[in-house]
Amino acid sequence: MARRTAMARWAATTMFAALMGVAAPVTTAAAPAADRPAPTTAAGKPNILFVLVDDMGFGDLSVMGNRKVQTPNLDRLAREGVLMTQFYDAAPICSASRAGLLTGRFPAEVGFINYVSDRAYNKAIGQADWLDPKLPNIARLLKGAGYETAHIGKWHLGGGRDIGDAPWPTAYGFDHSFTTFEGLGPRVLVSDEERFLAQQSDELGEGPRFWELKTNLTGLYANMAVDFVAQHADKPWFVNLWLNDMHDPWAPDDESLSDVMGKGTSSDDDRMLASLVKMDKTLGRLFERLDQMGEMDNTLVIVTSDNGPSSAQRYYKEGNVAPGSTENLRGRKWSLYEGGIRQPLILYWRGHAKAGHRDERTVAQGVDLLPTLARIAGARTPAGIDGVDLSPVIEGHAIAQRPDLYWAYGKEGAEKEPPQPALERDQAPPFAIREGDWKLLAEAGGEKPQLFDLAKDPVEARDLAASEPAVRDRLLGKLKAWMAALPEYRTR
Repeated sequence: MARRTAMARWAATTMFAALMGVAAPVTTAAAPAADRPAPTTAAGKPNILFVLVDDMGFGDLSVMGNRKVQTPNLDRLAREGVLMTQFYDAAPICSASRAGLLTGRFPAEVGFINYVSDRAYNKAIGQADWLDPKLPNIARLLKGAGYETAHIGKWHLGGGRDIGDAPWPTAYGFDHSFTTFEGLGPRVLVSDEERFLAQQSDELGEGPRFWELKTNLTGLYANMAVDFVAQHADKPWFVNLWLNDMHDPWAPDDESLSDVMGKGTSSDDDRMLASLVKMDKTLGRLFERLDQMGEMDNTLVIVTSDNGPSSAQRYYKEGNVAPGSTENLRGRKWSLYEGGIRQPLILYWRGHAKAGHRDERTVAQGVDLLPTLARIAGARTPAGIDGVDLSPVIEGHAIAQRPDLYWAYGKEGAEKEPPQPALERDQAPPFAIREGDWKLLAEAGGEKPQLFDLAKDPVEARDLAASEPAVRDRLLGKLKAWMAALPEYRTR
């Protein structure tokens, strides 16, 4: 039985690699450290591995406070690199957050204010059907700077449900792509969880595909990343490794679940924790293999999450709370309070990052990734980008001032509103701005503003809108002006 399982996994991985156009994984033992090849990428241009975790909470990693389980491999990157604790997602939901990460623009400015669903839902809520491939983005920028580029894992920027004419990830500057549901082109279809989405994807065609259990996906993605790197070690490479282990429903294997059984506050929490531990172990093996290949000596590894942890109603039963930790921050996924958008950001770059540096001062957002990587790769930052260059942070220098940050979760005048967290205290207004330590949230039209001083009140418990009218009105004026400048939704 074990032999048949191993052979099945080998066959799936071989097909996985063939679909993407790279070699099957090497199964021989890695060379000892003394025989490792030296990095051969161009001087000054590191390889870039961007690990984006889906639905991981601010406090889920043990380096961020998790005491239920340990995440030693991601913790090690944080200890040996830079850990930022005031990093924000560009949105409290996956598709919009990812659009901000790739384009360097606040998502609402490029048509993203929620997750991509079917055409009717997208139209009713004011959401684009897919990301415009003509927009400047990280993959195209790095490709132009001489990088070989690959997207591996979740996409969710167009393609799925009833949308079969969306561009493939390769239309955005990725030389190679492999995704899962909510993306087209070569992809794997999840056979055991949310199978209806995979079946919809299968019916669309648009690329070769095969079926696999959700618990095996990250291992397959990691193998593909190693294969891609092995094929392109003679030039700098960029890999988007976008995982979905932490997105419910969780699907840990029996071994991982047995290891954490009883450490959570509920059976759902146990499954989430087991998925977290398994993901960390898989990433640890990936980092080790890249190190054995000599690639980690010149690779910038970036790790964060796309939004806060799950907040669905079904997890609030018998006094339980939804799995995933915000470390007492208010809000979760679907909320513009801190717990829905604030994340740790790990920046690991051996010999370049200030080892063990914890930056709690620099305020950053997903839109900053594009200008940061442009600077590091020696590429020109496109005009109109909302983000700022964070490369000084890698060397341990905090950024004291930056332009204001904006968020929109939903659209004024839309037929529908996006989903909200189950608990009323986590349900935030749909528009927000952060200026220095001040954060203001408001309803459509700027109604019912809420104002918080995050330096003194990071858990957003004391609304100062009434007691600080000058600050309130200044921020509200900025927010309303930004909202008024957002483009109207255009059907395709």
